[in-house]
Amino acid sequence: MFDVDLSSAVAEIKRLKARIVALQVPEGLKKRAYQIAEDIENNAGAEVLLVAEPCFGACDVPSSLFELVDAVVHVGHSPIPSIRFSKPVIFVPARSRVPVNDQLRKAVGLLTEPVGVLATSQHLQELDDVIEGLESMGMKVKMGEGDSRISHVGEILGCNYTAATAVGDEVGSYLLIGSGTFHGLGVHLATGKKVVVLDPHIDEPREIEQAKDKILRQRHAAIEKAEKARSFGIIIGEKVGQRRMRRARELRKLLRWKKKDASLILMDKFDPEKLKALGFDAYVSTACPRIAIDDVAMYDTPLLTPHELEIVLGVRRWENYTFDQMTDDEF
Repeated sequence: MFDVDLSSAVAEIKRLKARIVALQVPEGLKKRAYQIAEDIENNAGAEVLLVAEPCFGACDVPSSLFELVDAVVHVGHSPIPSIRFSKPVIFVPARSRVPVNDQLRKAVGLLTEPVGVLATSQHLQELDDVIEGLESMGMKVKMGEGDSRISHVGEILGCNYTAATAVGDEVGSYLLIGSGTFHGLGVHLATGKKVVVLDPHIDEPREIEQAKDKILRQRHAAIEKAEKARSFGIIIGEKVGQRRMRRARELRKLLRWKKKDASLILMDKFDPEKLKALGFDAYVSTACPRIAIDDVAMYDTPLLTPHELEIVLGVRRWENYTFDQMTDDEF
């Protein structure tokens, strides 16, 4: 269901004269990883080490890889321009091949003009067709440019909605091309506007408002449980694109001001057993914002985002709840 064009990656490997490269692919492409690795070896002449660990974004490149290889081939995500790696990372798009034209006609009646049009990285190539389709039906369209973590106009990440907020005062609703619920809910919470999702894997457009209650109930339960905590572990991600040291220190200062015990913790791969062994009453993740939300069922101890900690400590109201974002002013 995705097109992966390796030609630019092969040319770059040859230009770099890389002898050993690591290959990262997202979970949805793991079954094709062997074929991708074989194509690189046959066409670029480099030895390929296939990375078995999960890969959830352009920030998810372990520093340990650079000790073993000359370059990394990272499939399925757009580069984050503000991240600087110690060795070359070659980004290869994985573009969806599922059309959304039928859904688009059904979505028009759900939208309020002007419409902000957004896409996740796997669906960026569909933006032009969607905009053309909306305009042909007489709708006004806006596209926002994100901050320095965003590669393309109209692109959003699970940790960054600045392309949406950039036009938040100019639009009546958003149309998002992407799969799942998380990205659309993030846009809705960041802007307060209606979000309609065109998911290429289902037949009908989806209003995100209908899907948010379950997630918000889970987050409210984690916040309530953390209100009883006396000790907090503040987790800093080891991956360079998730290493928010300044944010972690700010949270520790806030906790200590509120008479709570707080320590900084360095972690690469999140593991409930690791956190259980450390013995804190609650944890706050300054790494990937999705970990606390997507993996909530894995953790017996509350795992919060920075915004949720602010609610626990009374410096943010629940009515102002938003998903945590990684923006260019936090690094």
